[in-house]
Amino acid sequence: MLWERLVVANYERLVLSRDGQFDRILVPGEYRIGVLPFQSLEAERHDTRKLVFRSVWADYLIDERPELAERHFTRVETSETEVAMVYVNGELFRVLAPVKRLLFWRGMANIEAEIVTVIADASDTLERKAAWAGG
Repeated sequence: MLWERLVVANYERLVLSRDGQFDRILVPGEYRIGVLPFQSLEAERHDTRKLVFRSVWADYLIDERPELAERHFTRVETSETEVAMVYVNGELFRVLAPVKRLLFWRGMANIEAEIVTVIADASDTLERKAAWAGG
């Protein structure tokens, strides 16, 4: 077994994967990670001061590891009938369109979201669009 030393700075997190499979998220500190011969270890480094988590692992964490996602992220998500005003430390940060999701690193800022229903009923809207197109 080989040992790899990883250092995670105060404003960083590392998303580790082994042979293309999610392994874990490392918080600040120093780590010695055992790697078997012919095993690949990938470390995806994130600066948490950028607030938004952008990774190929985002959907996997929400769908397959919800407890881990809850521990590390604040999630803002909209349905097909909603928009969200996302505030960071009381300031408007972004308006999130329908059917979108953002993950924010937990503990880096005060994240609040105001979800607003902009379409009363999606099926009703589709019926009206069909009626307008036919008429």
